Amino acid sequence: MNKRTTGRTRRLIVMSTVAGVALGATPSVVASAETTETPVPQNVIVLISDGGGYNQFDAARLYDNGTSYQQVEVAPKSGAATKVPGTPSEVYDDFPVQLAQSHYSAGGRAAYTPEEAWGDFSWVASGATDSAAAGTALGTGVKTTNGTLGFAPDGTRLLTVGEQAMEVGKKVGLVTSVPFNHATPAGFIAHNESRNDYHGLATEMIDSGVDVLIGGGHPNYTDANTARASHFGAGSWISQPDFERVTQGETPFSYVESKADFERVAEGQNVPDKLFGLARVAETFQYNRPGIANNTVLPGTDPANVDVPSLATSTRAALNVLEKDDDGFFLMVESGAVDWAGHANQTTRIVEEQLSFNDSVDAVTDWVEKNSSWDETLVIVTADHETGYLAGPGAGAEKGWTALTGAEGQLPNVSWHSGGHTNALVPLYAKGAGSEALTARATNWDFVRGAYLDNTDLGETIFDVLGHADAEGDAVGVEASVPLPAQAGQLSLALPATDGPVTFAGDAAAQQAELPEVVVNDSRNEAQAQGRGWTLSGSASAFVAGNRWFGAENLSWTPEVVRTAAGAAAGGTATLDKPATLADAGRVERVGETVVAADLALTIPATAESGRYGSEITLTLFAKD
Repeated sequence: MNKRTTGRTRRLIVMSTVAGVALGATPSVVASAETTETPVPQNVIVLISDGGGYNQFDAARLYDNGTSYQQVEVAPKSGAATKVPGTPSEVYDDFPVQLAQSHYSAGGRAAYTPEEAWGDFSWVASGATDSAAAGTALGTGVKTTNGTLGFAPDGTRLLTVGEQAMEVGKKVGLVTSVPFNHATPAGFIAHNESRNDYHGLATEMIDSGVDVLIGGGHPNYTDANTARASHFGAGSWISQPDFERVTQGETPFSYVESKADFERVAEGQNVPDKLFGLARVAETFQYNRPGIANNTVLPGTDPANVDVPSLATSTRAALNVLEKDDDGFFLMVESGAVDWAGHANQTTRIVEEQLSFNDSVDAVTDWVEKNSSWDETLVIVTADHETGYLAGPGAGAEKGWTALTGAEGQLPNVSWHSGGHTNALVPLYAKGAGSEALTARATNWDFVRGAYLDNTDLGETIFDVLGHADAEGDAVGVEASVPLPAQAGQLSLALPATDGPVTFAGDAAAQQAELPEVVVNDSRNEAQAQGRGWTLSGSASAFVAGNRWFGAENLSWTPEVVRTAAGAAAGGTATLDKPATLADAGRVERVGETVVAADLALTIPATAESGRYGSEITLTLFAKD
């Protein structure tokens, strides 16, 4: 195993009447105490591929370009992971921040553990979050139970980032390709103990003060984009009173529903101050259209709904409304039916929906570069969870995780392993003002995906960049920032102060001594440690007295862990003519303080002449590679 040292070498000397030994140690590189200064963006845009894990993103890349970007192959028994060489093809593939994200809820697994996630193929397939809990975590920075929106598990009502954005004077927009009051958009503004109370959610969202609401859920249309008798009963998304007031001008919103009307706003024509866009579909823009059973045809084979805007058009329309305010805005865009296709294991439409998502990201980046700048806008591209357990061909309990393959213009080669959500990490990409704060929060490490943060970190980061409203009246506003450290910890080695060399005692044949206690301290976070532990080793130089000498193979040690915070282990008895382990710690056992000592045993060669011999033991602390 390759190792890297964490600093320069130290030595500690040990002496004997017949022989002497010098001991040395390698101290760690001390982490910088500097802190990260986070720029404050004027605009924050979050784009969510609902249900889009790493493989959903790559399925679209393979179809669109014939290349993948983040494919891996992992053997579950050995944990051996191989990363397939990737080719950037999407605009977010070049974003400077590229992390993974965990998303467990307050129930179920309630944790993500890399060893279990990659050690057992079935582990991620149960106990996962739903979109309500994930949306709440993203939209409030707080974990909650599945099915709950905007409330903590104890029932505490949570402040949403949408509410905070409005409080500081920013416009707010929520755009989705599924019903406008579905769980993910609702998680950024609404509060309801049941995600299934769609009429209640619709009322709250309409009255919330947001400036843009766009999605499906039209009572007068089927998912084939054909007119029908109004549907306001069980299974409907909006009540008749709410539908009537938004369509008849009884709310602050300007109302649009035809594709042409969406396109006019997207093109900058007659842009209103507030926009409610209800696409002419019962639920989804395109996913539920006729032909849904055709899961082996090429994307686009089934005729698209004609009078329905694309997600990219809806995004451009929202941006035109939101940019009218000089104070900036918060916008969430969701490709919601990636999740629906994942539940159905529908390969054709998972590609269609992810491509639609990619188009909306392109629309956002184009807007930033033409109408704003990366110095004033933060763009985050991610998912709320993975759906369908999408993997490469042949994947499973025995073979493990295989890579997706495919050619441009063809369906990728995949396998599905669930009809529900999973605990698998999802990707996160970010660019713009404040994006470095996400990197600073990514303190966890997955040995396959690398550094990862939690979905609550995203919510907290958005709150931080939004800031606080100005004080009212005679009040004086104050603000204190607790900075994120540039590095959260260090791996260090300390030797005791000695009044000269350690001396051996014994006779002319054998002598003994004790290695003074040395201290290893590991306060690194998981990302710094990269999920790996450390090794403390030592070796000795030859024993020298003038021109007389004998080799270090005559010196051995028997290590002992005096105390350890997390379970570091002592090395075995070994001679010191070559490096030998004094102590070792893995990912879990490395944390905290470990104190190590050793019994030293010296065998005097029969050929050794009398004298005062000296040697040096060099101790080196390695952070494992």
